[in-house]
Amino acid sequence: MTNKEDFVLVLGAGLTGQSVGRYLGDKKYFLFFDSRKQADLPKNFLVNKNFISKLLEEKNIQYQNISEIVCSPGFDKEHLILKKAKEYKIPITSDIEIFTKNDNSKKIIITGTNGKTTVSSMIEHVLNENGFLAKAIGNIGTPVLDYIDKGLDYSILEVSSFQIESSGYLESDIALVLNISADHLDKHHSFAEYVDLKNSIFKKAQKTIGSRSDIFTSNNLDMYFEDRDIEIDDKNFNAVKAVIDSLKLSIDLEKSLKNFKKPEHRFEIFFKDSLGKLFINDSKATNIGASIEAINTAIKFGKINVLCGGDGKGTNFSDFSSFLNKNCKNIILFGKDKDLIKKNIAKDKCFLIDDFKGAVLKAKELSSPNEVVLLSPACASFDEFSNYEERGNFFKKIILDEKNH
Repeated sequence: MTNKEDFVLVLGAGLTGQSVGRYLGDKKYFLFFDSRKQADLPKNFLVNKNFISKLLEEKNIQYQNISEIVCSPGFDKEHLILKKAKEYKIPITSDIEIFTKNDNSKKIIITGTNGKTTVSSMIEHVLNENGFLAKAIGNIGTPVLDYIDKGLDYSILEVSSFQIESSGYLESDIALVLNISADHLDKHHSFAEYVDLKNSIFKKAQKTIGSRSDIFTSNNLDMYFEDRDIEIDDKNFNAVKAVIDSLKLSIDLEKSLKNFKKPEHRFEIFFKDSLGKLFINDSKATNIGASIEAINTAIKFGKINVLCGGDGKGTNFSDFSSFLNKNCKNIILFGKDKDLIKKNIAKDKCFLIDDFKGAVLKAKELSSPNEVVLLSPACASFDEFSNYEERGNFFKKIILDEKNH
């Protein structure tokens, strides 16, 4: 395989794995493994001659020569390689952990079931508006190791439960947990495990911040932000304020956020037609907690015609379907797990549609003037789409194309 005695094994050849390879460069000898067939690997990996020359087949892995494993968040935690690594007592780490141990910026770690990207983006915007060099990295879509040693004043690290799981206890200046509700239960052994992972970011934090009302977030934190019975945007603002206050920065938040544009697909009000119908794209709502938030916020605009469905990721929808029945005028269900959501919904307001486009058109047809058509699926998109962005963009395209006819 190689004459080198020891090497770092990078698990995963996607965005994260490639950034690890760039970081390791000539520092340490490294090799890649990815469980996908070579032809299915990302194009930018396949065209990198250095990377492709370092791609290992599983049968050729010599565990006794592995000094360390760097695991990408999407890599199957039940994979035989990780089980063997434990047998051989090989240290397993993540790109996030490498960054937190080696970069000199002040580190703000943010997790939560919902709202991570918006809050991370808001903090980045506020800090940059006030003369600091700050960057939101990690689960937001920008690999952290691409920003190591770049002279950042602040790094805002958005971390998912999968990234936390492949790390040790992460060191930070501030750790913020926004909220915890059921999600990814198809990938974690239990909800209790998921809760423990989220709360573990507090272990090595200098200052800790959490929701005042979230029953699953650790108590005895340094600071809490108010989020009970208020709208999504206000919750996010309060979380950002708690971070800025913890940093002891004198910043006018409202002024600093005046030009902030929320990321797409997050309660995005994108069109109002001539009849006063309001169309809201909340495709990022991939779990029931996010959808409940969206519906509670949308109620002020009018009666709600909601679109839900997709891949439920092992979620129990019984309480959610009761919530939909109580709070929405019409519930239009689509996708793989639509039948799991319909349980407690009255038949006269529940519509099961086979394809996504048909569901969107049905919601538009059922809605009356001055009502809301809300895409807030409470499910992942992978049964029909590559990601939630593709689903959200398709929703907007259908509505905006219809308005021109």
